[in-house]
Amino acid sequence: MGLSATLPEDKQQALEKIGAAEIVFGIPTYNHAETIVTVVQAVQAGLRKYFPENKSLLIHSDGGSTDGTSERVLEAAREEVSLLQIPYPAYPVQKLSAPYNGIPNKESALRTLFQLAQSLEAKVCAVVSPDLQSITPDWVGSLVQPILEKGFDLACPCYSRSKYDGAITSGIVYPFLRSLYGKRIRDPLGEDLAFSQRFINHCLAQDRWDREAARLGIEMWTLTEAICAGFPICQVWLGPKVHPSRNAASDVSTVLAQILGSLFLEMENKVGFWQKARVSAAVPVWGGRCEVVENPTPVDITHMMTAFRLGYQTLQEIWGLLLPPATMLELKKLANRSEEAFRLADAIWARIVYDFALGHRLRVINRDHLLRSLTPLYLGWVASFILQTQEVSPQQVEDRIETLCLAYESQKPYLISRWRWPDRFNP
Repeated sequence: MGLSATLPEDKQQALEKIGAAEIVFGIPTYNHAETIVTVVQAVQAGLRKYFPENKSLLIHSDGGSTDGTSERVLEAAREEVSLLQIPYPAYPVQKLSAPYNGIPNKESALRTLFQLAQSLEAKVCAVVSPDLQSITPDWVGSLVQPILEKGFDLACPCYSRSKYDGAITSGIVYPFLRSLYGKRIRDPLGEDLAFSQRFINHCLAQDRWDREAARLGIEMWTLTEAICAGFPICQVWLGPKVHPSRNAASDVSTVLAQILGSLFLEMENKVGFWQKARVSAAVPVWGGRCEVVENPTPVDITHMMTAFRLGYQTLQEIWGLLLPPATMLELKKLANRSEEAFRLADAIWARIVYDFALGHRLRVINRDHLLRSLTPLYLGWVASFILQTQEVSPQQVEDRIETLCLAYESQKPYLISRWRWPDRFNP
């Protein structure tokens, strides 16, 4: 019970009174008063519906909310499911390096939940995002059952999405992780997860919680840790994922820098594994299949192509430090093409992402500047992808993403060669 000694006395007493719990369900928050009632009520209803015979504990871990989040949790909680509210240390938002709309120091919140689950000898620890509008009680059963009843150690979410929703995931993160680590996890950035006791013990034994890769992307770290350590993984069908709209959402450059920064850092830490992984394998999906639906709103392709062309004019010097001459020639051709002919080949795009990963590793320029300079290239890829798929069905869009993934996999020898011999291999 090492963690309990660091908790306030009233929390220690509450933890000792609970004693043990088979299922621990965590909700980390930071100023989520607007949505937290919906999430808490859905989780408690799900625990009552699917696991009435199991002793369950709902843990609300807050990072210093000032909007009444904790009070709303107390109002929403029902006595049928035990509730424990605990704080976790959070970095002051103003000290973060980039605009941030989520949970500061999220890895500390998850580590606290893991430690509590370990102390309570929980068989399952699950965690959900605090700003969901689409969560239902069925999400609880879908996340917990594969761990509790099927012997999996990590359950990852699988959501329905519109044709062009989550383009960073579809165009970079999913095919990149799939190619490197050999597992086809369709939503690798999903925040709604479940973990086994065995996997929790493994994670807590690692000494990398305070490192940059974990701080920037704790979900990605747990996923790659599970893959590399050989823990059985499944995906669970949850349906649509709806968050409230944000008036001050981060711009594309900031989002890219945050996501790819953690992606590339974790890549460096697990180089011994991914250089040996040669093929990708399907990961079972429980409860349904990942779906794509029609895009509800039009997308401004012209703006994206303009941003790409402007980037080509102003960032050639930086791109030239990262990309080989053959790729720079292809970008020159693309910049001069009309909308009808504006297409970026899958193999070229995969090589661009791989070359940026290498440049990040070698610190060719300031890492934040490097990641942000990818933005016009990314927007160019999105424009090209939309132009190729705007007239096809949602399922055909998913088939097109599969083709992109295969291109990433076919170009992996290129990545390995450049990674091993960055000065000698420069086609």
